[in-house]
Amino acid sequence: MRVCKVLNMLLFAVLIISCTELKTTSKWEPNLQNEAVDSIGYSLFVDSIEYVYLETNDSCLIRSITDMAVNNNRLFVFDEPQQTIWVFNREGKYINKICKKGSGPGEYSQIYQFEYDQRNNQIVILSSWERKLLFYTPDGDYLNTIELNLKMKDFKICPQGGFILSNSGIDKTTAGIYYVNAQGKEEKLLVGRQNNHLVYITPLWELCSYGDVICFMAPNFNNAVYHYENQQLSLEYPFRMKPDLKHDYKETVSLQRFEDFIRTFYLEGEKWIYAGYWSSVDDTRAFLYSKEKGEYWIGKFMVNDLDDKGTGTTTSFSDNNMFVTYMNNDNPDENPVIGILHLK
Repeated sequence: MRVCKVLNMLLFAVLIISCTELKTTSKWEPNLQNEAVDSIGYSLFVDSIEYVYLETNDSCLIRSITDMAVNNNRLFVFDEPQQTIWVFNREGKYINKICKKGSGPGEYSQIYQFEYDQRNNQIVILSSWERKLLFYTPDGDYLNTIELNLKMKDFKICPQGGFILSNSGIDKTTAGIYYVNAQGKEEKLLVGRQNNHLVYITPLWELCSYGDVICFMAPNFNNAVYHYENQQLSLEYPFRMKPDLKHDYKETVSLQRFEDFIRTFYLEGEKWIYAGYWSSVDDTRAFLYSKEKGEYWIGKFMVNDLDDKGTGTTTSFSDNNMFVTYMNNDNPDENPVIGILHLK
C-alpha cells in the first residue's frame, strides 16, 4: 500500500514537472492551426481609439493609403498610386504634399517605402529601383540623396547612425536584413533567409521601430523576433510557429494551393507584438503577444469589439504604444478615416 502511495506521488510530481516544462516551451511554439479561436478582439490590447477624418479638397484627393507615420503634430500619409506623401495636422487638416516624381535631381522614379525621421525632422524616401534614399523637409524641400548598393524593399534609420535595410521577402539566397553605414555602404548581413524558404512574398513593410529600437521577425518562414539597438543585434522572442512546414521551398511557388502558413505582416511596439498569417487551406490567422505578460492569443480574425466600426487596414506605425489603421469614409467622395489605436 505504502509502495503504491509513493509511486502515485512520484507519478504526480513527474506530471507536474512535465506540464510546467510543456507550458514554458510552448510559449515560443504557438500552433496557428490547433490553438486558433474564431476571433480575438481589440479589447484585449486596445485602451481607446482616436478617429481622425482627413480633410478633402481639390488639392488633396487621396487615391489609396499604403502606409503612414505619425508625430506629435503631423500625420504623414503615403499614397502609392499617386507616388505622394500627404501631410496633415493631427486633427486631419491638410497642410502640404511631397510629390517629386521624375528623373531630375531630387526626384524619384518610385516610392517603395518612406520614414519620418523625428530626430532630424525630415522625410526619407526609399526609391527601390534606383537604389536610393532621398531626404526632404516636411514641407517638401529636397535635402540630399544616399546611393545604395543593394535593391531593398524596406528600411529604418538607426539612431546612432546608418540604416537597417530589408529585402527579406524576395526569392533569393541573398534575401535578408542588412545594416549599412550612414553613406549607405559597407553592408553587413544581420539575419538571412534560409535557402529552403525561398517563396516570393513582399509585405508592404518588413521592419518596425519604437523609441531607439528597430525590430523585425526573421525572414519567412522563421518567426524569431530580433531587436537592433545601440548598434547591437539581439534575439528577443524565439517564436517557432507550429505546425511545422509540410514542404521545402528552394524556389518560389504559386500561392493558390499553399498549404503552409506564411506571414503576411508583423507589428511590434513597446508592449505588444501583432502578426498575421495565411494559408490557402486554413485561411487567415491573427497572432497577438503581450510582452508584459508573456502570453499569446490566436484567432482566425481580429475584430473591433470596442465600437464595432471595423478594424480597418493596419499600417507599419508602432511607436509611442500606438498602432495606426485606416478605413474608407462612409462618404466615398471623402478621404479615408485614420484610426489611432492607443494600446493598453
